[in-house]
Amino acid sequence: MKFILDIIKNAVTAVMNLIINRVMVFRGRKSVHELDGKSKDAVNISEKLLFRLLDENKDTVYGKKYGFADIHSIEEYKEKVPFSDYDTYEPYIKQMTEENAENLITVRKPYHYALSSGSVGVPKHIPVSEEELTKYRKFGTNMCFGVADEYYRNTTGRSFRNGFGFNLIELKFGETKSGIPKGAISGTILKPLKDLIQYFVVPSWDVISPQKDMDLKYLRARYALSRRNLTFIDGAFMTAVVDIMDYVCANWEMLCEDIAQGTINPKIEIPDDLRSKFEKSFAPDPERAEELVREFQKGFDRIVPRIWPDIQFVASIGTGGFFTYTKRMRHYTGRNIPFNNLTYAASEGLFATARHMGDTSYVLIPDGGFYEFIPVKSEDETKTLTIDQLEEGEEYEIVVTNLSGFYRYRIKDVIRVTGFYNEAPMIEFIYRKSQLLSIEGEKTNEEAVRWTIEQTMKVTGIRVNDYSVYADTDTEPGHYTFIIEPDKIIPIGEREHIRDVLEEKLMQANPSFGDKIRRGILGKTELVTVQQQTYQLYRDYMITKGVSPNQLKPVRVIDTPIKHNFFFSLKEVKDGQAGE
Repeated sequence: MKFILDIIKNAVTAVMNLIINRVMVFRGRKSVHELDGKSKDAVNISEKLLFRLLDENKDTVYGKKYGFADIHSIEEYKEKVPFSDYDTYEPYIKQMTEENAENLITVRKPYHYALSSGSVGVPKHIPVSEEELTKYRKFGTNMCFGVADEYYRNTTGRSFRNGFGFNLIELKFGETKSGIPKGAISGTILKPLKDLIQYFVVPSWDVISPQKDMDLKYLRARYALSRRNLTFIDGAFMTAVVDIMDYVCANWEMLCEDIAQGTINPKIEIPDDLRSKFEKSFAPDPERAEELVREFQKGFDRIVPRIWPDIQFVASIGTGGFFTYTKRMRHYTGRNIPFNNLTYAASEGLFATARHMGDTSYVLIPDGGFYEFIPVKSEDETKTLTIDQLEEGEEYEIVVTNLSGFYRYRIKDVIRVTGFYNEAPMIEFIYRKSQLLSIEGEKTNEEAVRWTIEQTMKVTGIRVNDYSVYADTDTEPGHYTFIIEPDKIIPIGEREHIRDVLEEKLMQANPSFGDKIRRGILGKTELVTVQQQTYQLYRDYMITKGVSPNQLKPVRVIDTPIKHNFFFSLKEVKDGQAGE
């Protein structure tokens, strides 16, 4: 009887998987088509969106305060409505979350609140309208499958293979006093589909949305390794994707033994009730375990397509500051598996999306918000440009009027225009203004540091897993300290050369820094190497503190006592050595 039930269950799973894959492809094609169409009329669509938002919200408290009803041009909008930041809206949001107040900043009732870390650790509650969530579905989730479908139809003549995805997003839900969901935006999108998730992705919903503390890395790896027909890997940031592959490669013997026996290693921390539940879903599979063992014993280079031969793509943000993780992931995948860099987004909205596989620039979504741009070169930060006034190659701070009640909001991101997709600008993220390093006015940004690390790796031949910079003002004169996690121990005799190259390359990347080094205004740059897994350990530590793994971005600037104490406490055990 059990044999018959298993056959029926497997047949249902196969049919449901086929249906869901085809639905996602269909929706993805629609999203690609919609973006292509809107990009041809981006200027007009953007302007119409602004006036629709002003008209809709003219009778809100905020709309009355700034006279939305009397604004009839973009220039009038700029004149009458000031720039804003989260503090501008915090009093309104407090009434919205605690008293369920309406018509304060928008007529649209928030459908969700995205949680974003505040400057002093107090979570910000960013209201998200249903219209905004629709944009996330279209140009985040669906777009990814449309782009993959297009890529494979252009290269092979057919869409990508049906199969299961390996989902690395972790969802934790909460509610405001008025019962509105809060947490990761993806949670509100996926929660209604939780009964269908089992037919499309691994791991199970109990792991995707954990209600208790347990070893999630083990469970994710266990579910993924048990299933041979994975076709894609999906993680918010490339850090999470590399972390799980590092875990798999470090623990493959234990994982394969458990797969063969259908057990969970007793050392794995899982509550007893859930351990029993998971073990029931893990049937012994010695054949799969043997296959995995053969491949792992050959080494970890290109391990992804060797253990999952149907793998079609990796969907995860790997641009900008994630570049070291993208390089590390290539070691696991090889060169032939395409990467999709997904979206350029913030808690305040999804603003741009990757139009093609491998794109490191994003197409601005014309109706994702009304956008203004402050030229970085301009001395007057009060004057903004609209999308039709942008120039290729120039850098701008982006200002957004979003779909959920934020007006002329400075998210502090600086982007570069890399070209145009029809009328829509193509952009790449450069740095956050809040992440500038400056001891004596030299203003070193994240891009300069990233280029410095890239060039140092090329010149010295070292591989850097991750890196940060600390502006030390406790010395006289102040100086920079580079913190790097190399992939292997650096001999004592090579440290000074690496330090010299780092300083030389940063002097090239930021001439102001170079001038101040030469004049002795800044002190000699220092180099600290930290032990292997330090950055992964920091991410694990922050997760235990309640930070969502979906929001954990690389630590590029050591700017808090917590970061300083953590990273400097894990520097090399002995002078000149790391990774011991």
